[in-house]
Amino acid sequence: MSFVAPSSLGPFASAYPLSPTMLQHSLTDHPLLSFEALAKASIDLPPQFVERRIGNAPNGGEFAMDRSDDTDVATVIRSIQTSGNWIMLRFVEQLPAYRELLARLMEQIGPAISPATGPGLTVRGFIFISAPGTLTPFHFDCEYNILFQIAGDKQFATYRPMAPWLPIDRHEAYYGGGDNMLPWNDAYEADADIHPMQPGDGLFIPYASPHWVRAGAEPSISLSITWQSQWSQALGDAMQINPLLRRWGLPTGDVPIWPKAAKWRSIGCRVARKAGLL
Repeated sequence: MSFVAPSSLGPFASAYPLSPTMLQHSLTDHPLLSFEALAKASIDLPPQFVERRIGNAPNGGEFAMDRSDDTDVATVIRSIQTSGNWIMLRFVEQLPAYRELLARLMEQIGPAISPATGPGLTVRGFIFISAPGTLTPFHFDCEYNILFQIAGDKQFATYRPMAPWLPIDRHEAYYGGGDNMLPWNDAYEADADIHPMQPGDGLFIPYASPHWVRAGAEPSISLSITWQSQWSQALGDAMQINPLLRRWGLPTGDVPIWPKAAKWRSIGCRVARKAGLL
């Protein structure tokens, strides 16, 4: 069974890896992606990979955890209509059934991505269960991503992965400490490329593309499959070594845009790691 509509793969391959593009899928009735199945998954996952966050953080805010009470996450998922939260299940590939689902999805999209960036590396899965009206604040993710909308609707806003939306110091800081939140300017709202998403829609989000997301009037479920490539891993190396190069008074170069590579900085980063400098 093909979960990703074959008619979507050609346009996706043409847009990949630089441009957001919509796809169609048939995952809306998948038994692993119902509210009840996800409540069970929240129990089965190690607790450090289950996050309950506030649903009313503004752009420019943080992914603040909700510790207002000790309600278990499974109960929050079952009452997501009124809980005011959004839940993230991280690295769902730790659960065998979800790992198999992600593997089947990667088999289907693999032929579209491999000619450009090679096979997908470090494939991960994230599931988001959001209360109505939840805003996921402005941030970026250093990976390629397809988000599949399962239930409810969303407005997904994307930006190009460059200044002013993605300042280089924020890009570098991610590799120093994992912080992927971005400063917000109200003028950015007019710059957004808005992608309305309904159940059955998918959206490819390019590597490091800044974005924010607002859920609609009904509870939302979304599944993200993410991956890396040799190119994105080399770019990560370049971002990581840049602060060290500056301290030594050496040039850092530009942030490369695919297919331009950061070969020498990537090699330098690996050498610096072995030397204990990073």
